[in-house]
Amino acid sequence: MTISRSAHAPAERGTDRLVRFLPLAGAVYAIGSIAGNLTIGDFPDEDTPVGKLTHFYAAHHTTVGRGGLLLGYAAIFLALFGVALWSRIRHSTAAPVVAAGMLVGTAVAALAAVISADQYYNLGSIGAKANIDPAALQALHIGGAIGGVGGDSFLFLLPVAVAGIAARALPRWLAWSALVLAVLHLTPLGFLAYLLFLVWALVAGIALTLRPGTDAAPSRVARTPEPNMAR
Repeated sequence: MTISRSAHAPAERGTDRLVRFLPLAGAVYAIGSIAGNLTIGDFPDEDTPVGKLTHFYAAHHTTVGRGGLLLGYAAIFLALFGVALWSRIRHSTAAPVVAAGMLVGTAVAALAAVISADQYYNLGSIGAKANIDPAALQALHIGGAIGGVGGDSFLFLLPVAVAGIAARALPRWLAWSALVLAVLHLTPLGFLAYLLFLVWALVAGIALTLRPGTDAAPSRVARTPEPNMAR
């Protein structure tokens, strides 16, 4: 029984459309993260005395919790953005280990984003409760105020840089800027690197959607030769 190729065409077009627009998840992640941070507002630093912290959360616990919720939703789109980048790398001439590194970096970065969002959400949930020990509130607050060391972002950006520079799986400007941001995340300028990463994700998501093709060489997966019907 022969199945017409046209029978699969609608499903294939739907899949291609989904793959093409998947990079827009990077833009959604950036917008969601910016909205979450703006909702949280002027967040006290780690040196804020306990007394001032209790007053802050009594007045702003609702906005801190809402900001954490927005950051949690944004983390989902960060994971989808990473999958979109992985798909590009996987279909390029980049070594398989680079594509695998993109998946690992995506998982680590998305998990770190969820953990950070949970901290703010939890602070908003318990910040105004009278039965919470101020010392416990301060300890949880310090974790949210200090942030991480940037290793998650480094693991996310490094495969992008390698795939774009070595295999041209992505535009060169995107790869080189990813490399700069990856290194910047490991310096004391980590907060600045985070802000620039949001801009990078926004621009990259839009650019990769508008330009679905790449500068890469043809994929390493060879086409299956058609049988020769001549006798």
